Amino acid sequence: MDLACFIHEPKSPLSYAFDAETLHIRVKTKKDDLKSVTVLAMDPFNWKPVSRDSHVYEFAVDMMQRVEMKKEYVTRYHDCWFAELTGFNWRRIKYGFVLDDGEATCFAGCQRVTPLVREWAPPKDYTNYYNYPYILEEDLYEAPEWVKETVWYQIFPDRFNRSSSSAPSDRILEWGSDQLDGNGKIFGGNLQGVTEKLDYIQGLGCTGIYFTPIFDSPSSHKYDTKDYFNIDPVFGDNEILGKLVEEAHKRGIRVMLDAVFNHCGYEHPFWQDVLKQGRNSPYYDYFYILDGDKEIIPDTELAAREGYYFGEHLNYRTFAYTEMMPKWNTGNPEAREYLISAAIYWTERYNIDGWRLDVANEVSHDFWRVFRTKLKSIRSDIYILGENWLYSNPWLQGDQFDAVMNYEFTWPVTRFFGTRMPQEEQYSAEDFRYAINQLLVSYPKHVALNMFNLLDSHDTARILHLCGDNPELVKLTYVFLLTYGGSPSIYYGGEVGVGGDEHHNRQCMPWNPEEQNQNLYETVRRLISLRREHPQFKEIDLEWLSAAGHEETLIYKKASAGKALYVLLHNAAVTEAVALPEQLRNRKLIDLYNNQELETGKEITLLPYSFLLLAES
Repeated sequence: MDLACFIHEPKSPLSYAFDAETLHIRVKTKKDDLKSVTVLAMDPFNWKPVSRDSHVYEFAVDMMQRVEMKKEYVTRYHDCWFAELTGFNWRRIKYGFVLDDGEATCFAGCQRVTPLVREWAPPKDYTNYYNYPYILEEDLYEAPEWVKETVWYQIFPDRFNRSSSSAPSDRILEWGSDQLDGNGKIFGGNLQGVTEKLDYIQGLGCTGIYFTPIFDSPSSHKYDTKDYFNIDPVFGDNEILGKLVEEAHKRGIRVMLDAVFNHCGYEHPFWQDVLKQGRNSPYYDYFYILDGDKEIIPDTELAAREGYYFGEHLNYRTFAYTEMMPKWNTGNPEAREYLISAAIYWTERYNIDGWRLDVANEVSHDFWRVFRTKLKSIRSDIYILGENWLYSNPWLQGDQFDAVMNYEFTWPVTRFFGTRMPQEEQYSAEDFRYAINQLLVSYPKHVALNMFNLLDSHDTARILHLCGDNPELVKLTYVFLLTYGGSPSIYYGGEVGVGGDEHHNRQCMPWNPEEQNQNLYETVRRLISLRREHPQFKEIDLEWLSAAGHEETLIYKKASAGKALYVLLHNAAVTEAVALPEQLRNRKLIDLYNNQELETGKEITLLPYSFLLLAES
């Protein structure tokens, strides 16, 4: 028994309150090392007198509850075990683990591991039990109920649709005339243009729109905010946004805006005042000035020096080393109040449903706690989404974000299905399963149900590009996205075959049907429709089933309400007869995608890059 591989941490994704009456417990052990893991659990104040008339009390271990853990998932190095402690009417819990490898048994507590005899009894040393102090309702993680039912459509406004009523301008380029990204390239997509395409978004089946920034800014991407309280004139005005939100809500579509509170643009009037007045500016402490005795401008001569180090020419903090994006000091009370007031303004006046928070992990936890409290007091069901690219549980404790953009989902998918990633490791099916399993145990189950899952975005190469411009391969990625629990997102145009690497990923949406892949569109639309109809698609847990001898074929099971969904993804360029796992042999099932009955045998023939969605009738 390799005890060095035993992992558990209280008040974490390995020990968390699922609701007011339920505690979820997980442990990790060395892969294939243990036969069983048992949780011992009891109220920490369950003590009894050592004898009938004694005033001396002892920990009542004879009343200890024993809960067998199930092996939930297997990662590359660990078996991950799970137990749900509920129905005991406890709010505080002492617990520990009995580990059994078939030859030896031991008790794993918070202080040490102790051996147990074969006919063991719970250890009496209460100091060696983990403790979950108290389940308090105000500490519970809660996200809006609507989020896990939502399929998002991400829009980069300048490139989605230009209204036919838009006035011509010398500044605006011909629609689709240049596919290379550029901060100064303006194609004239606007909010009225989005309003005119709401029926298209509804027809696809999406029930949420995530806009990249729409506030007044000099660039096309708008992440260099000049005015947080006004819509960029190229996009329209505040009232046009209000009408867009109203029309979206009529169609059952939520609207989420992008808040850039880590930094602002160089043209923001507060920053301009600092540049002019230096220490005399009332906004001086709104930013991080590193040396106020120097002129607060980039030292271009220093930047041109041989051996120059990134950022060395700056005497103020910025986003990355982007001199045009000075970083807000969100610890300054006035700066904090100003930024949060902008989010309050749009939420109250225009009924915004959610906020995506740019560079969220570089802003203090303290700021986000205040942000959440104020926004949730206005709308308890507002969705707060952080742009965090890696492990984010510290932000997902119920006091800051409801979810993050789940790039930890994106990377395994693109590494397994992708064929054009020269700088990234290609995943085998085994690698992919391990990575997805690791993700599934990295977050509490109710947090995972609200994560913003995506294949691509304005910050990545398009999924079509990553899949070698093969739309059949792209379909497999959408099948996995839309049969995975969470809140999936489609980057505008991906559904009709818009491609491009990371420098061509913000192309103008092609509205000419002849320029669209209608077959891909129908596949995505059908998958969204099936997700809406079948709750199994949205369940967070899955069970991997074997496709013996066919490593490139994934088979997994999703279960809900007593019914199962079986997903088969054939990530291979050849037709193959694939042996089915026992659960799928010799059965009558419903082929959901084609809406027909299918009888299985011991194997099934799968065409190149094909998929099946099989449900119990």
